[in-house]
Amino acid sequence: MANVDKFIEHVGDFGPFQKRIVTLGSVPLIFFAFVLIGVVFIGHTPDHWCWSPEAERFQEECGWTDVEVWNVTVPRSGQSGSFSRCERFAVDWSKNQNKCNELDWLQTSNSTQLVPCDSGWMFDSSHGSTVSEFSLVCGKSWLADLNQVSLACGFFVGAFINGYLADRFGRKPCFIASMVGMGISGIGVMLSPWYPLLLICRFLASFTPSAICFLW
Repeated sequence: MANVDKFIEHVGDFGPFQKRIVTLGSVPLIFFAFVLIGVVFIGHTPDHWCWSPEAERFQEECGWTDVEVWNVTVPRSGQSGSFSRCERFAVDWSKNQNKCNELDWLQTSNSTQLVPCDSGWMFDSSHGSTVSEFSLVCGKSWLADLNQVSLACGFFVGAFINGYLADRFGRKPCFIASMVGMGISGIGVMLSPWYPLLLICRFLASFTPSAICFLW
């Protein structure tokens, strides 16, 4: 132990070189932090309601507001009286002749049965996310949780593999490869047109930078 202490004193202990290495090596962890907390933003579930193509056409022709359209297409649920997010009125839009009279449509809607949102949803466009991009609501809401699951799995698998790769090929190549991989997978998350591909990119986004943590 005494020899090690003398060696450290000879090298210079925690000098400028060591501080520079620690600083430069820790900078990538800042970007990895964004990967970890990104699910809070990209997995946000915005307000949504059933979308009806006929109702949208009536909105354009009659000048209805969004609330007026929801009144005749979406039931209210719960004690708060908020609009339902997963059901709509099964309205036959060809029956009512006075098509721009909201009161007539209210009476027609209230006398019809409720059906699931089979034509998709309208989302609050002020905050976009993967939930609104891929309609991960109602019966598909469980798919939104896979976003974080894939991230955790990538970190878990990377903890076992990246240590071996660093010993096999060296710290520096693995460090550079992890940075490149994190950048490519991050771009893949942003541009992914399919949700399964997005989950793969999220897996890689945590698998590759996990090497940075274990190279130290």
